[in-house]
This record gives sequence, C-alpha cells and structure tokens, in this order.
Amino acid sequence: MGQTRTSLGLLMLGVTLAVPVAAQEQIEVPFHLPTPEGWRTETIPFPLDFAPELEYEGLEELRFSPGMFTEIEADFWSYAFVWWVPEETHFDAERLQTDLEHYFRGLTLAVAVAREFDPGEPDHDVLLQVVESSSSDQAQWRGTVRTFDVFTTRKPLQLLVRIDVVPCPSQGHSAAFFQLSPQPPHHGIWRVLDDIREGFRCEP
Repeated sequence: MGQTRTSLGLLMLGVTLAVPVAAQEQIEVPFHLPTPEGWRTETIPFPLDFAPELEYEGLEELRFSPGMFTEIEADFWSYAFVWWVPEETHFDAERLQTDLEHYFRGLTLAVAVAREFDPGEPDHDVLLQVVESSSSDQAQWRGTVRTFDVFTTRKPLQLLVRIDVVPCPSQGHSAAFFQLSPQPPHHGIWRVLDDIREGFRCEP
C-alpha cells in the first residue's frame, strides 16, 4: 500500500495539505492499519523532523479524526499512530514516557516556529502504568499526556493515552500502537480508536 509523506509532516504540523505532487515522496507501508471514513492519514519515516531524539528506524503511520483541529468537535485532538520499528526494540514505561515528552515538545516547538509565535515553556509530562495484557506476547500501558495545543487553542491540554506493542516476527518488526484523546474512557471516540487498533495487521 503506498502512502504519501509531505514535507515536515505537513498534516501533523497543521500547515497545508495543498502540496504539489513533485514535492511528495511515496512510502510503502508494510502493514495494514484501517482508516475510518472521514479520517486523514500520514506516513513519516524516522527520524522524525520535529523529534530527532527518537532514534528509531522505520516509520510512523498516523490516523487523524475529522475534528482533530476543531475545538468544538467531540473528536478534537483524537488520533492514533503506529511506530513501526525493528523487533529488537525494547519498550518500557520509562522509555515511552521520555519518547512522548520529546515527541510533544518537539511538535509544539516546530509548529510554533512555522506559525511564528512564542509558546513559552509549556509542560510536556507523560505518566504511564503497565496493564495486564490478554496476550502473553503483547505489552500494554495506559496513562496521561500533559502537553500544549499548539494548533488551535494555544492552551495546555491533557490527553489520555493507550499504548500496545504488537510483535510482527514475520516482518522482523514490532508495532507500537498509540491511541490518544482528551475524552474520558467511556466516550464513543475510544470505540473508533479501538476499531483502528483491532484492525491492525502485520501484513499489508
């Protein structure tokens, strides 16, 4: 399945989607991740331009809700992404917390520079707890992300996060699957995010 990477991760940076075809790079995504109707997609290879501290090889595959950047929508800031990395990559709570702090701090600074405003020094804190998995070969964490909405409100933002690491030995990779939303766990957006997660397959 071919996906398109736009310069600097333009959808993630909220700049513009009107990118000339000549400026785009085709990236083959070696797994299947469903896209709900109305959701947008993006594929970014590692290293991520806005978070070079994440020293992974592979790619990030994203699914953005229709209301991702609209404050009044129920699916505001609700999205999912996969880090597709070599299977020997070891994830634990400490590493994931640090990774996500770098991720959101870098995202905030990159968008602020692109939009020419000073976000100050917002907090980017991540707290995770391991949870029991129904599968012995899968690791799971649940927690919170305290970050900054650099796209819309320019205010502090707290997200719930669910992380599942799925081994794909036939591909020699692992898939770290992230679901994020500011909505409480019982909200319907989590059913949509769960459907994306459940539809993931190691093969294209």
